[in-house]
Amino acid sequence: GDGGHEPGYDQPGYEQPGHEPPYGHDAPHEEPPHYGEPDSIVEKNVDGSTDVVVDLNGDGYADVVQHDSDSDGYADTTYVDSNHDGRLDTILKDYDDDGDLDAAFADTNADGRVDYAAADLNDDNKVDHVTLDTDYDGKADTWIADVDYDGKPDVAFVDTNHDGTPDVAVTDANHDGTPEQQPVNPYAAS
Repeated sequence: GDGGHEPGYDQPGYEQPGHEPPYGHDAPHEEPPHYGEPDSIVEKNVDGSTDVVVDLNGDGYADVVQHDSDSDGYADTTYVDSNHDGRLDTILKDYDDDGDLDAAFADTNADGRVDYAAADLNDDNKVDHVTLDTDYDGKADTWIADVDYDGKPDVAFVDTNHDGTPDVAVTDANHDGTPEQQPVNPYAAS
């Protein structure tokens, strides 16, 4: 850490053309910026929580931001810039504060909307439910679930006509390893 500041923000003489900071700071900097070096900020808040901001590649943008509501060392929420474009596009959640990932949300096409969500519903460290927006229209169109919690998908629902309602179910009902497709809504136009 470097005393709670990001390199070069709000400091005269340290501007980089075309480089906009993701957020500003009110206090002047105590030391000159060090572009190209990894940097981190750890902030212990008055409510007992801790926030950590990490610039892994030294570009002046946050690559990882973590919030630990009870400062026990397990982040409740982690934001990640997964493709290093300056946007925090992935959210990782630990709802039960056990240090294991419970859910993940990702904006895979940088439109500001979640395109992928995955969850571990029974805390076995395996994904049990996935929701996808495969056509990037802002609405989920594919749902995949592991209903017996064996680590393998059991059923998938697909909205083929983009009306927000599943039209097709794909399942391996007889557990022979071959998925069978079944209409969910026989009146839906494919």
